[in-house]
Amino acid sequence: MKIKIIFIILVISSIFSCKKKEALSLAGSETMHEMILLVSNEFAKEYTEYVPDVRGGGSRIGITALIAGITDIAMVSRDLKPEEVLDLNKDSNLEEIIIGYDGAAIVVHSTNPIQKINLEIASDIFTGKIKNWKELGGEDLPIEPVIRNKNSGTGLFFKEHVVQKKDLGEKYYNPNADYNPQSIVVDDNIELINRVASTKGAISYIGMGSAGQAGSRIKLLLYSKKETDEPILPSIENVFNRKYRLARGLYLVYKNENKKSVDEFISFATSEKGQLLVSKSGYLRSALEEVQVKANQ
Repeated sequence: MKIKIIFIILVISSIFSCKKKEALSLAGSETMHEMILLVSNEFAKEYTEYVPDVRGGGSRIGITALIAGITDIAMVSRDLKPEEVLDLNKDSNLEEIIIGYDGAAIVVHSTNPIQKINLEIASDIFTGKIKNWKELGGEDLPIEPVIRNKNSGTGLFFKEHVVQKKDLGEKYYNPNADYNPQSIVVDDNIELINRVASTKGAISYIGMGSAGQAGSRIKLLLYSKKETDEPILPSIENVFNRKYRLARGLYLVYKNENKKSVDEFISFATSEKGQLLVSKSGYLRSALEEVQVKANQ
């Protein structure tokens, strides 16, 4: 009889303790995917009432999902377009925070003898004006540009700042310039890395953190805006010191609707613990370390 009573008590207590968990959905930037997975996994350990669901697909996918109300937070690795701001801010509750910074690295096959590249040459390569590596002092080998699909924030960022030469100033900016239509289009960073790693003539661009995860399978090129500028390696230190200028903010975009799960995730991601995870993922954190803040006070 005692055993039966204990069993009933245990069953009842387990029913009351099994509170239904709340889903928290995030979608968007492939650049941010692995980083947010790491942050969300640690978040779920501390906030056990939530079940984060993190999906990639590209910045535009995340923005579209947020507009449609089918995701809680969009991961975006570029600035929002004016029309996107209008669509997202119809109720005047749009919020966006920078969770970290990333440098867009230009990468080639590991055996490519080319060591550096500047913006104008990169633009000529990706628009199809330069077609063979021998034109740049390399092998007699056709250049194969590998680009991300239209959903990619990195792809849009690179197109605007490098292909269209926006970073060289208004005199050189050509908003009509586009990628060579013969470019190989890939859907995500894994496919991009595999393509560049297996194709001797390939060249592409990728978020610095994602490039770091590829290790020696691909080669990062030193980069400069002008031929006369010092070529700089994409690294956390160089982005932080503003030496490597092909860099952008990584955003979490959401609606300020006082949704507890969203508010707590944003607080966690911008906390010292969350920012350490951003650094661990290979990106530059958006907030100073607590020890630096205390030292400056």
